[in-house]
Amino acid sequence: MNRTITAETSRTVAVLEKLREDITNCVYESGQFITESEISQKFKVSKTPAREALNYLCQDGLLVKIPRKGYIIKQLSFTELSNLCYFRSILECGAVEWAIRYASDSELDQIDKLAHKRIDVNDEDFYNRYNDLNVNFHLSIAQLSKNTYLISALQGVLNQLWRDLAMDGRTNLEKSLEMHIQMVEALKKRDLEQAKRITIDQIQVVEKRLYLH
Repeated sequence: MNRTITAETSRTVAVLEKLREDITNCVYESGQFITESEISQKFKVSKTPAREALNYLCQDGLLVKIPRKGYIIKQLSFTELSNLCYFRSILECGAVEWAIRYASDSELDQIDKLAHKRIDVNDEDFYNRYNDLNVNFHLSIAQLSKNTYLISALQGVLNQLWRDLAMDGRTNLEKSLEMHIQMVEALKKRDLEQAKRITIDQIQVVEKRLYLH
């Protein structure tokens, strides 16, 4: 019985990861319905892991379930976007404060390496590569706090912004990655005021671009 549960869970995780990639890579258009049957056939699994994967993405805020029709990609309203960005700024300002006060130089050196990584905007897997780089950078700073509640909350916010951040990253790649370098410079100088200002400015700039988009 345990083997069956493990196999079913493994299939769900595999479908979840692939489906998240498809959503991030804009395989599905806004307003397009996604059904359990379609996902089941596409990934060659039963409806149970397909349903569970879709429900997980609903919990993450990427999909919305429409009874008797299927699932659609969640479109953030202006208020939702504003609230998420505000919450994100609170979490990230807390994270950079902890990092400046308590992180070791070697820990900040590791963040510095992440900040200087680059990707090709023409890469066919750009959206996934960008999200991996961007999310990893911000979560790595939060992880220095060793506060599981802060890390989990920030992961949840970034999950809901996942698709929007990827699309913005493609249009504004150099600006986005340059902000990472500026952030690390402030962290390594232990300049809390500057680090918080960069954090807030970056989030507000992205918020404005997403709203105008």
